[in-house]
Amino acid sequence: MPVSSRYSAIKLAGVVTLGLMAGVASAFVSMKHLGMGSEEHMGWSGSRVTGSTEAGPLLRARVALTGLLALNRSQAIYFTRKVDDLGEPLREGCHYRLSGGQLPGRWWSITAYAADDYLPQNNDDALSVDASEVRPDATGAWQAQAGPSGDPAMPWLSTRNAGEFDLTLRIYNPTPHAQGDFGSIPFPRVERVSCGDPQ
Repeated sequence: MPVSSRYSAIKLAGVVTLGLMAGVASAFVSMKHLGMGSEEHMGWSGSRVTGSTEAGPLLRARVALTGLLALNRSQAIYFTRKVDDLGEPLREGCHYRLSGGQLPGRWWSITAYAADDYLPQNNDDALSVDASEVRPDATGAWQAQAGPSGDPAMPWLSTRNAGEFDLTLRIYNPTPHAQGDFGSIPFPRVERVSCGDPQ
Protein backbone atom coordinates (compact mmCIF):
# COMPACT_ATOMS: atom_id res chain seq x y z
CA MET A 1 0.00 0.00 0.00
CA PRO A 2 1.42 3.43 -0.94
CA VAL A 3 2.47 5.65 1.94
CA SER A 4 -0.15 8.27 1.08
CA SER A 5 -2.95 5.65 1.12
CA ARG A 6 -1.71 4.24 4.44
CA TYR A 7 -1.61 7.77 5.89
CA SER A 8 -5.17 8.42 4.66
CA ALA A 9 -6.42 5.17 6.23
CA ILE A 10 -4.76 6.01 9.57
CA LYS A 11 -6.19 9.51 9.43
CA LEU A 12 -9.69 8.17 8.68
CA ALA A 13 -9.44 5.64 11.52
CA GLY A 14 -8.36 8.43 13.89
CA VAL A 15 -11.28 10.64 12.88
CA VAL A 16 -13.77 7.76 13.28
CA THR A 17 -12.32 6.87 16.71
CA LEU A 18 -12.50 10.47 17.90
CA GLY A 19 -16.08 10.71 16.63
CA LEU A 20 -17.10 7.56 18.47
CA MET A 21 -15.41 8.74 21.67
CA ALA A 22 -17.16 12.12 21.44
CA GLY A 23 -20.52 10.41 20.84
CA VAL A 24 -20.12 8.06 23.80
CA ALA A 25 -19.01 10.94 26.08
CA SER A 26 -21.95 13.09 24.93
CA ALA A 27 -24.44 10.27 25.57
CA PHE A 28 -22.92 9.61 28.98
CA VAL A 29 -23.19 13.28 30.00
CA SER A 30 -26.72 13.58 28.61
CA MET A 31 -27.94 10.54 30.52
CA LYS A 32 -26.31 11.61 33.78
CA HIS A 33 -27.75 15.10 33.62
CA LEU A 34 -31.13 14.23 32.18
CA GLY A 35 -33.97 15.15 34.53
CA MET A 36 -35.68 12.40 36.50
CA GLY A 37 -38.51 12.30 34.03
CA SER A 38 -41.06 14.13 32.00
CA GLU A 39 -42.92 16.23 34.57
CA GLU A 40 -41.84 19.38 36.36
CA HIS A 41 -43.64 21.14 39.20
CA MET A 42 -42.33 24.10 41.20
CA GLY A 43 -38.79 23.42 39.98
CA TRP A 44 -38.85 19.71 40.90
CA SER A 45 -38.83 17.13 38.09
CA GLY A 46 -39.93 13.52 38.39
CA SER A 47 -41.24 10.50 36.54
CA ARG A 48 -44.07 8.12 37.38
CA VAL A 49 -42.17 5.23 35.82
CA THR A 50 -38.85 5.48 37.72
CA GLY A 51 -38.16 2.07 39.25
CA SER A 52 -40.89 0.33 37.24
CA THR A 53 -40.86 -2.00 34.26
CA GLU A 54 -42.42 0.85 32.27
CA ALA A 55 -39.23 2.94 32.47
CA GLY A 56 -37.63 3.55 29.08
CA PRO A 57 -33.99 2.84 28.22
CA LEU A 58 -32.79 6.43 28.82
CA LEU A 59 -34.32 6.63 32.31
CA ARG A 60 -32.98 3.17 33.18
CA ALA A 61 -29.54 4.21 31.97
CA ARG A 62 -29.63 7.34 34.11
CA VAL A 63 -30.67 5.35 37.17
CA ALA A 64 -27.78 2.95 36.54
CA LEU A 65 -25.25 5.76 35.99
CA THR A 66 -26.21 7.85 39.00
CA GLY A 67 -26.54 4.95 41.43
CA LEU A 68 -30.13 5.85 42.34
CA LEU A 69 -31.64 2.64 43.71
CA ALA A 70 -35.14 3.36 42.49
CA LEU A 71 -38.06 1.60 44.19
CA ASN A 72 -41.38 1.23 42.42
CA ARG A 73 -43.95 4.03 42.55
CA SER A 74 -46.02 2.61 45.43
CA GLN A 75 -42.91 2.45 47.61
CA ALA A 76 -41.29 5.78 46.70
CA ILE A 77 -41.46 8.63 44.23
CA TYR A 78 -38.37 10.69 43.38
CA PHE A 79 -37.87 14.28 42.32
CA THR A 80 -34.76 16.33 41.58
CA ARG A 81 -34.13 20.02 41.59
CA LYS A 82 -31.12 21.90 40.20
CA VAL A 83 -32.25 25.52 40.66
CA ASP A 84 -33.54 27.79 43.41
CA ASP A 85 -36.89 29.60 43.39
CA LEU A 86 -35.41 32.30 41.13
CA GLY A 87 -34.22 29.73 38.58
CA GLU A 88 -30.53 30.12 39.50
CA PRO A 89 -28.32 26.99 39.74
CA LEU A 90 -27.84 25.64 43.26
CA ARG A 91 -24.28 26.45 44.39
CA GLU A 92 -22.16 25.30 47.30
CA GLY A 93 -21.30 28.83 48.43
CA CYS A 94 -24.93 29.93 48.85
CA HIS A 95 -27.30 29.52 51.78
CA TYR A 96 -30.86 28.39 51.09
CA ARG A 97 -34.07 28.14 53.07
CA LEU A 98 -36.08 24.98 52.39
CA SER A 99 -39.72 25.27 53.38
CA GLY A 100 -42.86 23.27 52.84
CA GLY A 101 -45.89 21.60 54.31
CA GLN A 102 -47.04 18.08 54.95
CA LEU A 103 -45.95 15.82 52.12
CA PRO A 104 -48.28 13.01 50.95
CA GLY A 105 -46.44 9.93 52.23
CA ARG A 106 -45.34 8.12 55.38
CA TRP A 107 -41.88 9.66 55.31
CA TRP A 108 -39.74 11.93 53.14
CA SER A 109 -36.16 13.12 52.78
CA ILE A 110 -34.22 15.74 50.81
CA THR A 111 -30.60 14.89 49.96
CA ALA A 112 -27.86 16.92 48.30
CA TYR A 113 -25.80 15.42 45.47
CA ALA A 114 -22.65 17.03 44.09
CA ALA A 115 -22.04 17.66 40.39
CA ASP A 116 -20.59 14.13 40.03
CA ASP A 117 -23.91 12.64 41.29
CA TYR A 118 -22.29 11.46 44.53
CA LEU A 119 -22.76 12.77 48.05
CA PRO A 120 -20.58 15.82 48.78
CA GLN A 121 -17.24 14.79 50.28
CA ASN A 122 -17.38 16.29 53.76
CA ASN A 123 -17.66 15.01 57.32
CA ASP A 124 -20.51 17.27 58.46
CA ASP A 125 -22.91 14.32 58.95
CA ALA A 126 -25.66 16.48 57.46
CA LEU A 127 -26.19 15.36 53.86
CA SER A 128 -29.97 15.25 54.10
CA VAL A 129 -32.96 16.51 56.06
CA ASP A 130 -36.05 14.41 56.62
CA ALA A 131 -39.50 14.27 58.17
CA SER A 132 -38.11 13.23 61.56
CA GLU A 133 -35.86 16.32 61.83
CA VAL A 134 -38.13 19.22 60.93
CA ARG A 135 -40.48 20.80 63.45
CA PRO A 136 -43.81 21.53 61.75
CA ASP A 137 -45.99 24.28 63.20
CA ALA A 138 -49.72 23.95 63.88
CA THR A 139 -50.48 24.21 60.15
CA GLY A 140 -47.87 21.57 59.22
CA ALA A 141 -45.43 24.13 57.77
CA TRP A 142 -41.72 23.46 58.32
CA GLN A 143 -38.36 25.00 57.49
CA ALA A 144 -34.82 23.69 57.06
CA GLN A 145 -31.60 25.12 55.65
CA ALA A 146 -29.05 24.10 53.04
CA GLY A 147 -25.57 25.56 52.71
CA PRO A 148 -21.88 25.11 53.53
CA SER A 149 -22.63 25.96 57.18
CA GLY A 150 -25.78 26.06 59.24
CA ASP A 151 -27.62 27.54 62.20
CA PRO A 152 -27.84 24.92 64.99
CA ALA A 153 -31.41 26.02 65.72
CA MET A 154 -32.68 24.65 62.40
CA PRO A 155 -32.27 21.32 60.56
CA TRP A 156 -29.29 21.67 58.21
CA LEU A 157 -28.35 20.03 54.91
CA SER A 158 -24.63 20.53 54.25
CA THR A 159 -23.53 21.47 50.73
CA ARG A 160 -19.85 21.92 51.61
CA ASN A 161 -17.66 20.58 48.77
CA ALA A 162 -20.72 20.08 46.55
CA GLY A 163 -19.93 22.63 43.82
CA GLU A 164 -23.04 23.09 41.66
CA PHE A 165 -25.35 20.54 43.23
CA ASP A 166 -28.86 19.23 43.00
CA LEU A 167 -31.42 18.12 45.55
CA THR A 168 -33.31 14.84 45.49
CA LEU A 169 -36.69 14.62 47.22
CA ARG A 170 -37.89 11.13 48.10
CA ILE A 171 -41.45 10.54 49.29
CA TYR A 172 -41.85 7.05 50.72
CA ASN A 173 -45.16 5.15 50.60
CA PRO A 174 -46.83 8.04 48.78
CA THR A 175 -50.61 8.26 48.71
CA PRO A 176 -52.32 6.91 45.57
CA HIS A 177 -53.42 10.47 44.73
CA ALA A 178 -49.81 11.73 44.85
CA GLN A 179 -48.66 8.80 42.69
CA GLY A 180 -51.24 9.67 40.06
CA ASP A 181 -51.06 13.47 40.14
CA PHE A 182 -47.68 15.06 40.84
CA GLY A 183 -49.31 18.48 40.48
CA SER A 184 -51.20 17.89 43.74
CA ILE A 185 -47.97 17.59 45.77
CA PRO A 186 -47.05 20.68 47.85
CA PHE A 187 -43.38 20.67 46.81
CA PRO A 188 -40.86 22.40 49.08
CA ARG A 189 -39.60 25.84 48.17
CA VAL A 190 -35.86 26.49 47.82
CA GLU A 191 -35.23 30.16 48.57
CA ARG A 192 -31.74 31.61 48.25
CA VAL A 193 -30.91 33.59 51.41
CA SER A 194 -27.35 34.69 50.67
CA CYS A 195 -24.25 33.83 48.65
CA GLY A 196 -20.64 34.04 49.74
CA ASP A 197 -21.39 35.49 53.15
CA PRO A 198 -21.77 33.78 56.52
CA GLN A 199 -25.34 33.31 57.72
